[in-house]
Amino acid sequence: MHPCTGKESFRRAMLLIAFGVILFAAVTHLQDLWMGFMGLMGLFSPILLAGAFALILNVPVRGFERIFARLDRRNHLKPGTRNMLGLTLTLLLLPLVLAVVGRFILPQFFSAINAVVTLIRDNTDQIERFAMELGLDPKIVSQKLSEVSQWISQNLGNLAGTAVTTIASVFSSVASIVMSLILAIYLLGNKTRVRRQCAALLTAFAPKRVSDACMRVGQMFIGTFSIFLSRQCLEACILGSILFVGMLIFGLPYAISLSCLTAVLALIPFIGAYMSFFIGFTMIVMMDPTKAVIFAIWFLLAQQVEGNVIYPHIVGSSVGLPAYVTLGGVFLGGAVAGIPGMVLIIPVISVIYQLLKEAVEHRTAAPGAVKTPPVS
Repeated sequence: MHPCTGKESFRRAMLLIAFGVILFAAVTHLQDLWMGFMGLMGLFSPILLAGAFALILNVPVRGFERIFARLDRRNHLKPGTRNMLGLTLTLLLLPLVLAVVGRFILPQFFSAINAVVTLIRDNTDQIERFAMELGLDPKIVSQKLSEVSQWISQNLGNLAGTAVTTIASVFSSVASIVMSLILAIYLLGNKTRVRRQCAALLTAFAPKRVSDACMRVGQMFIGTFSIFLSRQCLEACILGSILFVGMLIFGLPYAISLSCLTAVLALIPFIGAYMSFFIGFTMIVMMDPTKAVIFAIWFLLAQQVEGNVIYPHIVGSSVGLPAYVTLGGVFLGGAVAGIPGMVLIIPVISVIYQLLKEAVEHRTAAPGAVKTPPVS
């Protein structure tokens, strides 16, 4: 055996042992690690929030940049100018969007949540009689509906309070707000320069292969997140609008509330719309079973249009994930971070899936074929 080979084997064995010791220590001290991580997050919260703001606001900025690029066919506008115009329009429209969401959409959303919880609690006898007519055990049905209403109240009804508490704890001072917004605007206004500086920093302290891989992964995540969020929001608005028009035509109750609720929950891939359907059907069936049937038919028709026409053409393969991977990601995100995790985990899983797919294709390529090196 060559001496270098023996040294290499010994080095790998020591690395594996060290990794095992570190992993064991991490597993046995998860609570301490989590507390330390949260403390670190609190220390750098203005910077992290600025990055989060920049990532979200980058979605409309990129949209405006593409619009200007299409209108400016002779390339009179430089990329930096298009970026500044997109950022300016985004900042001008942001207060209007926040006002509309805060004034109309969120109140209707939480009104629908409170209404369904109240209806279930106040109509227990009617629910039990309806269950008996269907041949079901009324006690079991009543118990399950009570559990569902409790889950809705805890996970959706308290969503606003949780968000407000989180924001208040993070933004403990006006200085934090101003610092985060200024830094986010700077990052968006100097995207190209910041990207070059990050690449130079990585190249200075890491091998070129590692720095190139990190930059590519970052660009993949930003691009995937922007495309997913913009198209998911557009799809949700279209589905909510279709439902609203149909409910107005058929004279169904809670048209505005349920349409807003559907638009918000449709941001959760796959299961969001079904959550909205269950809540809406429960609310309407308490008032008029016939209208509840009409609502169910119209909702299912809208869902078919959304699933077979809207989603493939608008969202399509924007995240590049098979349906089973997306569904598994939704449940995983919900288990880790609740409803926000269901939405935010999809771009993350999409990037991981693409990297794994490239790695598999690279390793299984036919001998003699040109192999594209995966990100590593």
